[in-house]
Amino acid sequence: EWKSGNIRFEPDIDPSQIGDSSVDLRLAKSLRIPQHDPNIIIRPSNRIPRELYGTPLEMEPGGYNLIPQKFILGSTYEKVILPNYLVGRLEGKSSLARLGLMIHCTSAHIDPGFQTVIVLEMYNHGLNTIVLEPMMPIAHIVFAKVSMPPSKSYSGQFADQLGA
Repeated sequence: EWKSGNIRFEPDIDPSQIGDSSVDLRLAKSLRIPQHDPNIIIRPSNRIPRELYGTPLEMEPGGYNLIPQKFILGSTYEKVILPNYLVGRLEGKSSLARLGLMIHCTSAHIDPGFQTVIVLEMYNHGLNTIVLEPMMPIAHIVFAKVSMPPSKSYSGQFADQLGA
């Protein structure tokens, strides 16, 4: 599918990112660091202002130290472009999971027709600080054909997201 152009990545991936059954995706350098404020109460049934997702931050070349029990938002460096007959599933890399890094809380499903970067909800469950570095392999994506293609491409609230 990738060589035929049905699955696309911007910028294009390197062949070394292609595994036996998945494609490695890299971490973009932009993060969002949610701030704790005991005076803010978030009601998920209301539209959540983007600023409540946290302060944007560009990682330094040496990376960002994700301390234990800390939650941040990041995104893939690659934009993923899927046709209407394929879904994607984002998975963490087992080497990072063994350190305690979770790269998505609940949003592993990538809808048919998706055409943007994937936001990562990263949490350090481990006992040690984990250094996140720009362009590090952070996750991989697997693809599956849908039995009945949807009538339209993904157009949900995050369709135009540009990153974390």
